[in-house]
Amino acid sequence: MAKTTSTFVLPIIFFIMFALVEQNVGCTASMGPCEIGKSCTTKCKVTFGQMANGYCDRSTGGLGECVCVYPCPPPKTHL
Repeated sequence: MAKTTSTFVLPIIFFIMFALVEQNVGCTASMGPCEIGKSCTTKCKVTFGQMANGYCDRSTGGLGECVCVYPCPPPKTHL
């Protein structure tokens, strides 16, 4: 009986643990069309800081869209 109880308790504990953890995958921003011979990452680092990365999303067609991924700012708390 004790073994079946622990079989149910462990998954519940993990579910609660993962439900309470906030997943932060970062924020994204479009920086306009990609420029031939220029890096999107450089443009993103100048705008959003050294933790930012950029890539050219060519799924939009043409030159593609320069997309930045950067850490989201912490939410503002009102006291």
